[in-house]
Amino acid sequence: MTIADLVAAPDPQQESFSALVHVEYQLRVLGLLCAAADESPAKFSTPGSLETWAEYCRKQSEKLGCTECRTDATEVADSIEMVVVKGPQTSIRRVRNQVCHGGPIPENIDRAVLHGAVTHNAERIVRIYEHGHVSELSPYFRMIDGALAALHSFSGTAARYWPRRGEARDVTDPDVMDALKQLNFQRGDRLLDDFAQDIARDLKGFAERDSVYVLASPPDPIAVRWDRRSSDGPVPRVDRFVIGADHARMWLTESGAKKPYKAFLADVCNWPLLKRRLLEELEEQVAAEKRISRELFPNLQQRVPHVPTMVQFDDDYQGPRTDLTITEACKEVTDGIHAYRGSTNLITLTGEAGAGKTHSLLQYARESLAEDADLAPVAIYISSSRTSATSLDKLITERVAGTRILDREPVLALCRAGLAILVIDGFDEMLGFRSYDDPLSGLQPILDQLRNRGAVILSARASYSEARLWKSLTEHPAKASNHRLTTMKLQPWRRAELLKLAGHLSSETLIEEAPEIRQLLTTPFFCLAYIAWKQTDPPGDFLRFVVDTYLQRELSKLVDSQNAELFSQDDLSEIFCEVAEMTARNVAAEVDESDLVTAAEVALDRELDEKEQRRLVALCGMSAEWSEHELSFSFTHLAIAEHFLARQIVRVPFQQTLALLSEVAISALCAQLIASMWSEEAREESLEALIAALQARVSAAQSTEECRPAMASLGELWARVHGTADNRRTASRIMVDKLELNGSGTVTLNQAQVKRLVVGPGVTVRLTDSQIDQLDLSRTSGNPLLDDSHKQVGELLTQGGLATTPRQIRELLGLPEESVDESDIEAFFRDKIANARAAIVVDRHYNPPDEDVRMKWTREHGDRWQAFAKRLITEGKLIEERVNAAGQQKWRLRPTESFFEE
Repeated sequence: MTIADLVAAPDPQQESFSALVHVEYQLRVLGLLCAAADESPAKFSTPGSLETWAEYCRKQSEKLGCTECRTDATEVADSIEMVVVKGPQTSIRRVRNQVCHGGPIPENIDRAVLHGAVTHNAERIVRIYEHGHVSELSPYFRMIDGALAALHSFSGTAARYWPRRGEARDVTDPDVMDALKQLNFQRGDRLLDDFAQDIARDLKGFAERDSVYVLASPPDPIAVRWDRRSSDGPVPRVDRFVIGADHARMWLTESGAKKPYKAFLADVCNWPLLKRRLLEELEEQVAAEKRISRELFPNLQQRVPHVPTMVQFDDDYQGPRTDLTITEACKEVTDGIHAYRGSTNLITLTGEAGAGKTHSLLQYARESLAEDADLAPVAIYISSSRTSATSLDKLITERVAGTRILDREPVLALCRAGLAILVIDGFDEMLGFRSYDDPLSGLQPILDQLRNRGAVILSARASYSEARLWKSLTEHPAKASNHRLTTMKLQPWRRAELLKLAGHLSSETLIEEAPEIRQLLTTPFFCLAYIAWKQTDPPGDFLRFVVDTYLQRELSKLVDSQNAELFSQDDLSEIFCEVAEMTARNVAAEVDESDLVTAAEVALDRELDEKEQRRLVALCGMSAEWSEHELSFSFTHLAIAEHFLARQIVRVPFQQTLALLSEVAISALCAQLIASMWSEEAREESLEALIAALQARVSAAQSTEECRPAMASLGELWARVHGTADNRRTASRIMVDKLELNGSGTVTLNQAQVKRLVVGPGVTVRLTDSQIDQLDLSRTSGNPLLDDSHKQVGELLTQGGLATTPRQIRELLGLPEESVDESDIEAFFRDKIANARAAIVVDRHYNPPDEDVRMKWTREHGDRWQAFAKRLITEGKLIEERVNAAGQQKWRLRPTESFFEE
């Protein structure tokens, strides 16, 4: 497509509206050509109105360099005043403004004159271009899907290009951005222009293709003429919008009343009907989850109740809290969706297998959809399991297709407006681990379209995805996306939740668990299993109860044409053990069909015949889906995967066990299962001997990087076996999320990495070269830390309070304050600024928010930070940028190049 194609007149048989709109497009193309012909073009406005572009073309035509082209450009600009309606005489400009503001197209419009005007305009613009004044069309024009498109707008981080046909497209190519930044842009009414662009973007999902026309011509309201898509055919609409007090975006209804912009989107998508249909589809998913529960625990005939799980809630501004249920935490997310502008809130929900993530999120979504509050945000729940979708875009479309109102684009429009919150359950499973090390890549398509607004809840089984997401957000600032990361971690169930569940189920069993069972009763899944196990007669072995009864019940599905069983229960168990080891070694949640066959043949020590291979895909406990043109298989429940991995670890020869634990980082749940199963296998070697051998391997490694999986496995096993001992004990290079030290004696941790270390009474601790994120001494009195162990602690929790800086930790432990000279203090602040992973946001006195725990380092040396920050701003080494946020005015501090030159 060429410039001639862009400006060519529409077909004379088309309605007059097409020609009226095309006049503005012709003026835009001419204005951009004039700018491209000048080394230093005059400022032009984006998006700009018909009158704005006409005036720009008149002035800029002086730079074309020849009389003929200047004359042609002026005549194109003057064409908007051509009379196309007689009696009273009305120009193209006035007719176009009248129509685009919702008025009718005049019946007596002279279509021949109008078509002649756009035809002559096209001829003149082509002559100007072919005369050779423009040597380079970029960046004013760009090829989009093989067609030439004209620049429509530029925000500084993204450019929108407008093709002759089809939808406008956003471009973020760094080379294009750099070129556009060199140009002069004049923003007339930026708030109104931005609002107009967002309206056009939001309506893409609701409107007929190419039917949206937006007119932003201050001081008049924005007028949008468009055709709403419906099952009965296009429904023409004209809507008007204004900017209200406090820059609020408002919709003018037909009666002239002002309503919030989101009320317009709710009206467009028939809000009550949409909520009802989303709820109906959600109930189907809730019913499916209940069926799974009934199949797993058939003895529990009563309705399994909702027992709220506690959650650790940690956002950017208030720090960690542990006094909320998952329902209350989700409500805070909902209530706070409009609290901050300019950033998408990414909320990660993590919890071990069976912790109740799916149940809790379904409950949250159901409550939001059943809420009667007008225009309160709803949760659109999307599960990655049991779906054929291979991308997040397809997953969203698949989820909302049944509403017959929404697809992906309208969903994102509702999210941008704060009417909906995306809830993606099983985020790490959705990734398929193919982008496991870069989870941002799986989210980027929708984050780009959310345009730093709204909220997305992502559930995952492990904190690994959360950590990788943090890393991705800090390593890719060029993506021009601002995201806040809020974390929610489901807390282990306490005895109170178990008793409440048992009471709801009318269970009369005594809750007197053996220690190895008590360690597992921290999730709803295992608590249900425990109650079902206690009701069996005889009760049998709890560790194998759930999985083995599940396998036994499903064997009937694995039969040949003569109804003969193809596999025994032991066969299935051994196959799953091999698959669990394979996925663990590959750090993947799934295997392909050939790997599944290989695992089965290794487990059974024979080749499978064609019939067995064909029926292998129907294995209970495994689910299949298409991914990248092939079938992949994963365990239907992660607890099942952990169980079979533990079973594999305890049943293979000792050296193979040692090798496996050295290469695979096991979870806390897996470690609990291993400790419980070890003695049942009547192993010659004790579990202590296994830990000692693993410790020897870790200690012999040249660096911690080469033995991180072994460190994690060692840490989890050491915590289970030695955490409650009554003697002196030592652990080197262990890595564990939570370590509880009870019993008595001195515990020495050398080069340990522990997120949360809990010390009970009777235990003293010596830390050497270790990193403890949080040390909990609330269950003991005095100072159980030996030597200078306190220097290796990030946070300290005692009966006297919480200390978050080294100075506060020393004070809480009753240690004398260490003297620090001014040069050390300055070096400390410089290092923190240079390596800050989050924005440094302060008030006018240079104080960060009190609740922002990530900025606790600014309070480490009293009020010296305020003087230091003020001096660096004066020296030009820090700059202040205003933050667009609710509440007290805030500034973001950013280091300049001169900061790094010293």
